[in-house]
Amino acid sequence: MEKPLVSVIIPFYSGIDWLREALNSVQKQTYKNIEVLVINDGSKENISCINKIYDLNIKIINKENGGPASARNLGIEKASGKYIAFLDSDDLWLPDKLSVQIREMESKKYVWSQHSYEMFWQNKSKTKLVNTKIYSGDVYRECFISFKVQTSCVVVLRSILMEDNIRFPIEKRYGQDMFFFKQIAKKYPLGYIEGVYSRFRIRGTNAGFRAKVQIDHKADIWNEIKSDKETLKILPKPIIIAYKITSLLNKVVYAVNKKIIKSEKKIEIFSKFIYLIPYTIFKLHSKK
Repeated sequence: MEKPLVSVIIPFYSGIDWLREALNSVQKQTYKNIEVLVINDGSKENISCINKIYDLNIKIINKENGGPASARNLGIEKASGKYIAFLDSDDLWLPDKLSVQIREMESKKYVWSQHSYEMFWQNKSKTKLVNTKIYSGDVYRECFISFKVQTSCVVVLRSILMEDNIRFPIEKRYGQDMFFFKQIAKKYPLGYIEGVYSRFRIRGTNAGFRAKVQIDHKADIWNEIKSDKETLKILPKPIIIAYKITSLLNKVVYAVNKKIIKSEKKIEIFSKFIYLIPYTIFKLHSKK
């Protein structure tokens, strides 16, 4: 029986050497029925030759710069596959990723799934394994507390994205992937694929490691859910308190950054200090 077509969506803005590494990892996949959509998000780097370098069905789609959310959305629209697999241009897949993940999704009828991954630090020997086995089934609640699933680990049935009009939010500067996950999780259980099948590159500027970004992101979430009785009902009271505190802290950071501390480095140190209490609350209530 013919294996279903998988559309691999790779947003690209900069770092052609990393893009080549990502495409190398796609070419090494033991699963072969794939199309690769490289969404050139207004990059100044010339990537026009990459579809001639690899033994892959690569389509380069050029667009004006709009950020990774808009690039992924365009990829979703242009994809032809039954499944959509996301791969960031600085991340890597291990060779059996799609073979195992698609087999499990087909046999267990998962509409979306994820697997564990390895973090690796650029120009360092440091690595860290992140086991995401705890995130399966109904994960909607966890999306508001702690959800360590990486976009490059996710494969989703394209039909549900089209039917339910699920897309990445282009208006948000941070947390686009989490908003995307929440839309799916609200309706569909998440499947876990046993094993480690991707490597997530840490470059030192990743938003998930910056306190100021986390404060801004959590405040944004609070603005979305503070009037949503259905969502508030499933969240622990300490988590709701942590969101309220973070919303206030976001205003403090903004005021201090505007009037007192202009240095980005110093405002990050200040943000880490004042974010300690809500961070601890989120940490204590996250799945272990």
